[in-house]
Amino acid sequence: MCIPNPDGRGRALLIGGGIANFTDVAATFKGIIQALREQAEAIKAAQLRLFVRRGGPNYQTGLAAMKAIGSELDIPVEVYGPETSMTQICAKAIEYIKSAA
Repeated sequence: MCIPNPDGRGRALLIGGGIANFTDVAATFKGIIQALREQAEAIKAAQLRLFVRRGGPNYQTGLAAMKAIGSELDIPVEVYGPETSMTQICAKAIEYIKSAA
């Protein structure tokens, strides 16, 4: 998933997309959560902050699960629903990267 960053700068990972019509968002996040558990130490070493944005069926449950895994693994995770645009999320990620420099 990622490797430690030799320059010491923070990294951002955007997990998101449009507003699903039929996709169960909570179900799709289960695989991502498994990967986060497997790569937790590498994520921390890389100073990776996750920005999650999703909408659609069961999105509230999915976003709550992503927030919970961040707390469980001590990884910074910011979650947003469909009320926040991807443009805004990208701006937040860029802001984080610049501030972590």
